[in-house]
Amino acid sequence: MSSWREEYIKSLNERDEREKASYERFSPEFIEAYTKLLDRTAALEAEKAASTPSSEPVSRDPALPIPANDGTAQIRRDLAEALRANGQLKSRIAAAEKELVALRAKAKTDTKLVQDLTKERAVLAQKVRDRDEELKGKAKFLVDSQDEISVLNLQLDSFEKQVKKLKADNQQLIDRWMASKGLEADEMNKALGG
Repeated sequence: MSSWREEYIKSLNERDEREKASYERFSPEFIEAYTKLLDRTAALEAEKAASTPSSEPVSRDPALPIPANDGTAQIRRDLAEALRANGQLKSRIAAAEKELVALRAKAKTDTKLVQDLTKERAVLAQKVRDRDEELKGKAKFLVDSQDEISVLNLQLDSFEKQVKKLKADNQQLIDRWMASKGLEADEMNKALGG
């Protein structure tokens, strides 16, 4: 034998199925707004019923069965509490969904920022590598230039020594030639004068 709660839940489920079948012609936004309105109305009526003496009649959904015992006030309080908790949970779900959307947007923004920074880092790293290669090339050019200047200085010294030697040799040749010509001139003068 099933309890009155199981029958009540079964009745609610059957009603939901009937209503769901009739909802197909309405937009989901309209259904959501209407459901929220019904939930709030039911919560207010349950609170009102819980605060009034049990002898006063309470309006109810005609599709719901009438409880058979005197625990009606307790059931109404339970229903009011369940509706209140349902409303709180829906509010928390809505807040969590908003936060999730915000976090997803932030994550997307952060991901894009990370990608942009990664690209910029790669570009800067390439520039640093290029600059290092350029500096290495300039340093090698400087060393090569200094080596070449040293070689040229050595060659210049060698040429200057050769020039000095040639000048000295040339001067000796000139001096010897002049001495030789001087002797010839003296001999010719002697021969002509004597």
